Amino acid sequence: MSVDIKQPGDWRDLSNQHPVAGETRRFATGEALFFSPLPIPTGQTPMDLGGSFLEVNDTYLDVGSSNFNKAFQARVMIASVMLLLIVSSIVGPFIAGLTSIGDPYGRTFINIFIEFFATGAVFGVWIAAGAAVLGLYVVISSTLTKSRTRPIRFNRQRREVCFFPNNSDEPVIQPWEELVAWLSVSTGSTGEGIISTYTFGMAFDDPKADTVHFVNRGVATPIHGLAEWEAIRVYMEKGPQYCPGKAPYEGRHTFDQERADMHEEYQHNERSALGVGWWYLTHLITWWRFPYWVAEWDHGYSMKALPDSIADWSKPLPPEQWATPSAELVAQSARIEKAFAQGQSFMEYFNASKHPMQKTS
Repeated sequence: MSVDIKQPGDWRDLSNQHPVAGETRRFATGEALFFSPLPIPTGQTPMDLGGSFLEVNDTYLDVGSSNFNKAFQARVMIASVMLLLIVSSIVGPFIAGLTSIGDPYGRTFINIFIEFFATGAVFGVWIAAGAAVLGLYVVISSTLTKSRTRPIRFNRQRREVCFFPNNSDEPVIQPWEELVAWLSVSTGSTGEGIISTYTFGMAFDDPKADTVHFVNRGVATPIHGLAEWEAIRVYMEKGPQYCPGKAPYEGRHTFDQERADMHEEYQHNERSALGVGWWYLTHLITWWRFPYWVAEWDHGYSMKALPDSIADWSKPLPPEQWATPSAELVAQSARIEKAFAQGQSFMEYFNASKHPMQKTS
């Protein structure tokens, strides 16, 4: 997730009023659909498609960035370097050697291959070194960036949300029902066509600093954003048994599991012998377990505990001290759940019923 800091009025530049659930607001390049304040059901199946649920228990949910796909990122880096080395040092000289037939200088295939291999090897090493430096920068910088962004903690017993601005140990506590969340779509032109990008966002008011903190997460489709928000909402309203569990982290154990799964697929005729060979070849080229060790390092370095300033707030409360939903949220949720049972979608409910929560123009 990325964090932007703006002045309070900036994120409400389309209106001086606070947004409400079900409201749609347009901006220069697209529009945003708001899920809250008053986080009512969306009708979407709750899912954690991006591996962002770092901790799930009966007291709180931590949402952030796991090391999901970190091993793949490292494998891509290594594969790029290895491919450059192979092409420049072997494939190029081999092709050049084939041109030895009819060579006016009388050079043989072997002569030309050795000549081009010597030149190509040196050139390939420099190109591969450049690619390696670039790849290392991407892998390391993404881990360092993630280590500076702490998870957002949703405390369902207090019905509050804790957010830490970057480089700060001072928490911003937001009442759950006042949290602003949305899904936005932006459209742009590439010169050849129109593309759309989707963002799931949340905003945290920080009265002490007179600032609003924005947390934005790019999602592949609107369903991804709806599913993640619904997973958070259902955790806060119903409990951990109704939402996805803690996301697994990648490491060397992931490599062992992938290899075991590959062997099982082969035994059940779901993977051919050629497929098995390809699996071993590609993993050998990408340095076997090394990318998964990188993923383990990423997990250990970036997944740091939240500061002590939030320790007491995170402790479990006796059931009699648990906060309860507002009467307005209970009533609104009951009405929209009834509409879902009648076959309406989230947007159909607001467009058709002219619900009082919907902002009218």
